[in-house]
Amino acid sequence: MAKQVTETDGALRAYALRLLDTVYNASVYAVIAYSGLLVLLAIIGLAIFMKIIYVPEFHPW
Repeated sequence: MAKQVTETDGALRAYALRLLDTVYNASVYAVIAYSGLLVLLAIIGLAIFMKIIYVPEFHPW
């Protein structure tokens, strides 16, 4: 009985570690993507500020 518990515990531990690794990798990729988006928005904002990109005024009323 004790041997089965140990084998099950090892399998659960391996599954938990694999799941934790997957979640960690997903969070790393999310941070990289979010940082890239912020850099892209900063570049666009700088281009608009320096009048490299023309954005006309928009008044919907």
